[in-house]
Amino acid sequence: MGTLDGKVAIVTGCARVKGLGRGIALGLAKAGADLVVTDIEPGGTRNPFEAGEAESLAGWKGLESLVEELQGLGQRAVAAIGDIGSKDDVERMVAEGTDYFGKIDILVNNAVAPHGDDRDWIWKVPEEAWDKVFRVNTKGTFLMSTAVTRHFLEHNVQGRIINITSISGRRGYPQRAAYSASKFAVTGLTQSMALELAPYGITVNAVSAGPMDTSRSASRTARAEQSDEKDFVAASSLVQRLGVPEDIARAVVFLAEPGAGFITGESIIISGGELIY
Repeated sequence: MGTLDGKVAIVTGCARVKGLGRGIALGLAKAGADLVVTDIEPGGTRNPFEAGEAESLAGWKGLESLVEELQGLGQRAVAAIGDIGSKDDVERMVAEGTDYFGKIDILVNNAVAPHGDDRDWIWKVPEEAWDKVFRVNTKGTFLMSTAVTRHFLEHNVQGRIINITSISGRRGYPQRAAYSASKFAVTGLTQSMALELAPYGITVNAVSAGPMDTSRSASRTARAEQSDEKDFVAASSLVQRLGVPEDIARAVVFLAEPGAGFITGESIIISGGELIY
């Protein structure tokens, strides 16, 4: 018996083979949850710095492959394609999930804007790059959360909302202004929603991830052509390594479990000790 047997979770941003979304979905499935996995495209998005990156599993087909993996673990799973920055797409994806499973118990807002022109000195960041980051990271979290919250309230579900944010949402970093600001906003949204939804038995928390060994970190190294950057970042954590998707998945599963009902409005830092409060 898993701690999440009988629960249904929807996770955004799941198509990358070496991404947090896939890791979170697998972690939830191993705990017994059925899954709705989403992304804007069946294979996920890439930025120009990842153009030549080969997927690390031969034959990976994005959400299609992930659904097969989840089913191989004995769980039901379905893919939903859509743009979390679009209200129409969000409402359709949530409806597809509830139509397929009859309910949703857990929402994990994981999708994030890819690296782009926002990663620059603030006076050089184009307005459209700033808007794109906020459209995905902040507006997308807002739209998904409110759509699923309406389902929780309508069906009296004491659900869980878990927002994947970043230590950049707890402390600013140079050349990360748009990203940091968008993630600070998600931290504030998490706290406000926790206050509003606590009377209904719904908890809202965030997981603030430190440097992770994912496709995004691979693109960062490729862009800067710094083979030593990975080692430098790993050395900045007390445990002397980068995080992996499983590290985040374990925190998400914990917050999704019935026993975590006394935890809400929190932002749990998973950074290997790089950021300590």
